[in-house]
Amino acid sequence: MRSRFKSIQWKIILIYTLLILVAMEIIWVYLYKSLENYHMNNFDNYLEAQARGISFTLKDNMDAKSLKNVINMYLGPNSNVKYVYILDNKGNILASSTGDRGKMMTPAIVKALSGEIGSEVTDDYNSTGKIKSFAMPVYNSDGKINGVVYISGSLNGIYETLWDVNLILSSATLFAVGITMVLGYILSKTITDPIKEVTKYAQKMAEGNFDVTIKIKSNDEIGKLGEMFNFLSLRLKQTLNDIQGEKNKIEAIIQFMTDGVVATDAKGNIIHYNEAAEKMLNVKLELGMPIEGILNLEKEDAVATMNCGNKVLTVNIAPLKSNQQIEGYVYVLHDITEQHKLDAMRKEFVANVSHELRTPLATIKSYVETLLYSDVDAEYLKRFLKIIDSETDRMTRLVKDLLLLSKMDSEDKNLKFEHKNLNEVIIDVINRLSIEAHKKNQKLIVDLQETPRHVYIDKDKMEQVILNLVTNAIKYTPENGMIKVITEYDENFATFIVEDNGIGIPKEDLPRIFERFYRVDKARSRELGGTGLGLSIVKQIVELHKGEVNIESEVGKGTIVRVKLPYQ
Repeated sequence: MRSRFKSIQWKIILIYTLLILVAMEIIWVYLYKSLENYHMNNFDNYLEAQARGISFTLKDNMDAKSLKNVINMYLGPNSNVKYVYILDNKGNILASSTGDRGKMMTPAIVKALSGEIGSEVTDDYNSTGKIKSFAMPVYNSDGKINGVVYISGSLNGIYETLWDVNLILSSATLFAVGITMVLGYILSKTITDPIKEVTKYAQKMAEGNFDVTIKIKSNDEIGKLGEMFNFLSLRLKQTLNDIQGEKNKIEAIIQFMTDGVVATDAKGNIIHYNEAAEKMLNVKLELGMPIEGILNLEKEDAVATMNCGNKVLTVNIAPLKSNQQIEGYVYVLHDITEQHKLDAMRKEFVANVSHELRTPLATIKSYVETLLYSDVDAEYLKRFLKIIDSETDRMTRLVKDLLLLSKMDSEDKNLKFEHKNLNEVIIDVINRLSIEAHKKNQKLIVDLQETPRHVYIDKDKMEQVILNLVTNAIKYTPENGMIKVITEYDENFATFIVEDNGIGIPKEDLPRIFERFYRVDKARSRELGGTGLGLSIVKQIVELHKGEVNIESEVGKGTIVRVKLPYQ
């Protein structure tokens, strides 16, 4: 059944059907858009006229009784107006058809308050569907804006009309398609029946019977086709050997097609290539182009490595053979740039860790040697031991942070997620850090949004994030400074913000601030006990929660860190 629908007969029917279908669709779209624009323009003119009428009526007449009468007058049973709001020149609702009170600001109202007519399409939150709204300024006798009329009408009626038009047009389309298919079937049958006769003999040839001869019954295109089949049976045996050779070449290319592929003949001229090879080599390849100068490699090498611009490639080289003779070569390109980058990052990471550990170790060793081999009085003894204790604490913090990063890298990112009140998690951390802020006479302000939503988080890991951010704020904010911790909740994200008025971060350092061991001021960071890993830990934990973290900072003014977390 499937092969039947692939026949020329059905293709002809399909072509006729598609032509009619496309024509009907064009007419459909044109009529639909025309009717939609017509109804929308009429509706817009109606609403605008109603808004103008109310605006004129309310000129110098904005008392409460007048407002209520005007609203009732424009909300009659035959009116297309659904909602009416009358606002003062600050956006406060003076009267409304819904009884709403408070402040109301939409883009259309803002535009009306500036002296222009505003319009907008929004969801109708009291029912399903869309509403179109107009905002018209109300002027007093002095020509000043005294308020705004905000009038809305439902678009459901227009869309219902357009839906009826769609039903009519779809019925007409189905009818036209049905007629076309019947006529196409009758016409195509007169063409395909002779072709089926030729196809029957072609099938016998495909099964290996090359002695078949087709009887020519006509001198038209189908008759010419029969003659060509007879000629084909004679030439087919001669070309089979040539086809086998080409097949071997294609199979060799497919075998090594892992990434970029370039195949050449024995002379080194390109005979095949793919787009991946062009992208990796950053060269426009053409058939017949010599490979020399593009890939400067020895053909005897089975695998080679080369640099191409900012990329590092490994090249697998394999010969193309036919009848034991080399007819060309296949070059298979594999991009290992990311692997090289990872190796470089690993080496840099090891070097940074070695440097960070070497400095405190050298300090400890020098003071220990002094204590061992020199006479030191009690005052210096106590000072040296405090320094040794401080350096030991720094190494402990560093190793602890390294272990945390290593654990997150090696445990398949498995977190213990649970629904938690983010406000409560933040308060727990703030209670632990309030003493540190008090030591520096810093003002620690906690502004947590009421009615918080629960967030799906790993409580311990998120406490680590909050702890790192608030600790940084305390460290890099001078005495008598101010630190704010804020939460915000919207439909998609829970956000907590840590803001301070500390020393700030230079603009050029912000892109690298989340790199491991990166410090803006290395001397000051070590003096304050920083390891250079805190923000790296923050970023990794937040990303494991499918969230995002952003930093805004200005030197001398302070830093703002925002962490956005999805609810799921």
